[in-house]
Amino acid sequence: MIQHLKNKLGLAKGVCVDELPNILWAYRTTPRTSTEESLFTLSYGMEAMAPTEIGELSWRAKHYNLTFNAQGLRMNLDFIDEVREIAAARAAMYKARMSKTHNSKVRPRNF
Repeated sequence: MIQHLKNKLGLAKGVCVDELPNILWAYRTTPRTSTEESLFTLSYGMEAMAPTEIGELSWRAKHYNLTFNAQGLRMNLDFIDEVREIAAARAAMYKARMSKTHNSKVRPRNF
C-alpha cells in the first residue's frame, strides 16, 4: 500500500490532500488476494458502491428499494460472521501456500 501511495501521490505533485481519499477508498474496497474479500465487505457485510455509481445513477441506484434494502441488510448481518470465518480460512490457506513456496526455494546452509 505504501508503494502505491508513493506512486499515486508522486504523480499528483502537490494535490496530495485531494487524491488521498480516492486512494484510501480504492484500498478499502479492493478485494485482497488472501481473503478474496475487501476490507469494506468484512467490516460492513456488503459491497461498497463507488462514488461514480452514486452520481451517475447506476442500475443499483435506480432500483433502490428501502424496504428490500433493509431486509437485505438484516440478512447480510446474519451471514457476516460466516463471511469472516471463510475469509480467515482463505487467509490461513494463502499463508500456508506462501510459506510452502518460500520454504521450497530456501537452500539450507550449514555454518
